[in-house]
Amino acid sequence: MKKKMSLPMQILIALVAGIAVGLVCYFGGFADITTNYLKPFGDIFVNLLKFIVVPVVLLSMIDGIISMNDMRKVGSVGVKTVVYFLCTTAIACVIGLVFANIFNGAGLFPVLDAASAEYEAKEFGGFMSTLVAIFPTNMWKSFTDANMLQVIVISLFLGGSILAAGERAKLCRDFVSSAYAVIEQLMSFIISLAPIGVFTYMAWVVATQGSEVLVSLLLVIVCAYLGYIVHAVVVYSLSAKIFVGMSPVKFFKGAFAAMIFAFTSTSSAATLPVSKECAAELGAEDDIASFVLPLGSTINMDGTAIYQCV
Repeated sequence: MKKKMSLPMQILIALVAGIAVGLVCYFGGFADITTNYLKPFGDIFVNLLKFIVVPVVLLSMIDGIISMNDMRKVGSVGVKTVVYFLCTTAIACVIGLVFANIFNGAGLFPVLDAASAEYEAKEFGGFMSTLVAIFPTNMWKSFTDANMLQVIVISLFLGGSILAAGERAKLCRDFVSSAYAVIEQLMSFIISLAPIGVFTYMAWVVATQGSEVLVSLLLVIVCAYLGYIVHAVVVYSLSAKIFVGMSPVKFFKGAFAAMIFAFTSTSSAATLPVSKECAAELGAEDDIASFVLPLGSTINMDGTAIYQCV
């Protein structure tokens, strides 16, 4: 029986094919074809991912909390997760600043004309106002706005309440498990379309932006990507080895599909369904992954931290 090609390999082939098609369209002068006829399919795929993100986060976190069956375990995992995220983000900031200062000190960054640039920053209301804002006043509005921090808070309260209710909440437990099983099937179907999304988006990006953007900001991009590579190789390799005893090669091979899709979609939230699939294949406990991954897609922005510092 012929073995089916793995999703990461399909995505990689789609990525290379998209770049090739994009270059042909860029140099051939018909980039409009990718904008009018390819990008819409990528948009449809990303829309499907965004559509499923809220139910995935809501149901996976509630199901994860219920599966742990102990709020003390939930609290323990939550504290460890947040502490780990804070540490990796701090390391990412340091890496970004180190590389940025090296490049800037060597005079490698382009000097931009900021005379006509205007930007008025919004006033920061302080930590307490930010804290208040993550607690929703309207559950449905949190869902429709896809406010992921509020969705996470809702999940924590609902999951904790189901645990506290005990046997009286058996119907809710069964409903969450059943609904999550349905969402998982839907998620698998949408993820199977990832190569199409990657191909169409890469072809559009390369065809419309070509080499101009890359050339003008090449050294800035190089600086940022050096930071990404160092952070991924050092921090994530050590994390996999120290905390799980897993070979870094095995970890990156297992996470490849999520990494490639995050690269092409530039969205942590949209990548969440793919990340869940990768976590399952790597052997992560489902209840822990269901709880940790939604948190990570919302508050653990290491790549963004490096990018902002650069």
